[in-house]
Amino acid sequence: MSIPSRDQIVSDVIQIPLPLLYLGSVNVWLLRGDPLTLVDTGPANDEALESLEEQLAEHGCAIEDIELVLLTHHHLDHSGLATAIKQRSGAEIAAHRGTALWGLRLQERAAAERQFTLGLMASHGVPEAIAEGSQKFFDRILADSAPYETDRVLFEGDTVRAGGRTFRVVSRPGHSTTDTLFVDEITYDAFVGDHLLANITSGAELMPTELPGDERRRGLLDYLANLRKTQVMGLRTCYPGHGPTIQNHRELIDDRLAFHSSRLDRIAEYVADGCPTAFEVAQRLWSKDVAATQPVLVVWEVLGHLDVLVNRGTVREEVDEHGMHRFRPRETVRLSAANR
Repeated sequence: MSIPSRDQIVSDVIQIPLPLLYLGSVNVWLLRGDPLTLVDTGPANDEALESLEEQLAEHGCAIEDIELVLLTHHHLDHSGLATAIKQRSGAEIAAHRGTALWGLRLQERAAAERQFTLGLMASHGVPEAIAEGSQKFFDRILADSAPYETDRVLFEGDTVRAGGRTFRVVSRPGHSTTDTLFVDEITYDAFVGDHLLANITSGAELMPTELPGDERRRGLLDYLANLRKTQVMGLRTCYPGHGPTIQNHRELIDDRLAFHSSRLDRIAEYVADGCPTAFEVAQRLWSKDVAATQPVLVVWEVLGHLDVLVNRGTVREEVDEHGMHRFRPRETVRLSAANR
């Protein structure tokens, strides 16, 4: 029996970009071999489903032929069609424990995420009228999401057979609470979801690991630490959730770390210049219009960097009697204390 070459194995990985609002497209990866596998699924809407059907047909197969669905994380554009595919094909769904839990309680968790985020925005300076305007953001999440039941729950270090290959499960939370890499330790290829993207910098969400929950995650701290873990891995090709494949993950991660370093410096300057809340920083970092129209994303982004600055001791976080969070330069706090 002949052993397939790496080139033969890689040729059996097919990129299927599905339409996605705002970002343009999301990648679904078809893995030929036993079992016939899709890595991620696209959002739960008719446009994405029709595109998936058409592109699978171009490669000589149909949704009914799919035997396994692997999910890199729970976000709607990666898990939305999982149940529809399973219902038509009988495919097994395999996902990390965190992703599996999201699928079972998706509606409850989405509602808790909405309430948590509204409270987060209020406590970090977002005016009530602007926060209320974020309703469309959450409506879109629900509209393009669908619950799913995971048949095989995976844990860190497990292996899973997909498309004629064996992948090791590597948990890398940061962008989401459930980010998972699937690493082929023979070819040194990895399906990385949104952990690392070629053309854009992945955001880091701040939701608690378990929802409902009270304490938010310090998501960017997790993300940066996990990027560094990925950087030292001996990977050859990374297959991401959006955009082209990645051949130079170490250099790309250097670029991402440099981006965050520069952003940390700017945000520290804005705090020192008299922007005490995350929302005020966001208005300086982008513009008042952008901050007003995308309050959820900008507050997540700024708070992630403020968490790093607090962890470094550059900035101090204070909470008043009304629950409002304000940030001050550490040096200013010390001078104030000395003058009392």
